[in-house]
Amino acid sequence: MDPVVALSIVFVLLFLAGCGLPMPEDIPLTFSGILLGLPRTQETFGGLWGAVAVVGILCYSSIILGDLVAYWLGKRYGRTISKYPPFRWAMPVHRIERLDRWFAKFGSWTVFFGRMVAGIRFVTFAMAGMTKMPLRKFILMDSVAALITVPAWIILGYVVGTHFEQIIEWMSTVSTTTWIILATALALFFLYKLL
Repeated sequence: MDPVVALSIVFVLLFLAGCGLPMPEDIPLTFSGILLGLPRTQETFGGLWGAVAVVGILCYSSIILGDLVAYWLGKRYGRTISKYPPFRWAMPVHRIERLDRWFAKFGSWTVFFGRMVAGIRFVTFAMAGMTKMPLRKFILMDSVAALITVPAWIILGYVVGTHFEQIIEWMSTVSTTTWIILATALALFFLYKLL
């Protein structure tokens, strides 16, 4: 697939994920990192650093634009839809007042850490808009957090894509017992967190 077409698809997917599409943005970001490691992508954009600049700017801007849509939806429709079922039962007046107080105190950190967690990003950003968090503050905290998450996932994809054979070879040297112990420990950890 042509790198320009592939990155255009990544841009759209990341934007839609920010707008509320129930899909983690980590997958397209990791895929874009894998694309970054391909020689054809690097040739298309004038070498590795040119490709890094294009992929980074494209992914970062699509995510921020999607997040701004989520913020705007919350600001425009958040209080209105809370008057209709089923939202009225989920967001009664006392919860909205508590949410207003929470965002007045911890809104910046809520947006910052909300960006880090898949599954709650859209809701967090919509709530920021609903509580009338200042747009400048929202953009600042969302942008700073995205400066951490976006490169992290792209780098992970790049490393996996460029070292795939070595990773598979290393994984084959680890015993099956070790993988079972690791999987069990992770399952127990998630079960503990869930409970």
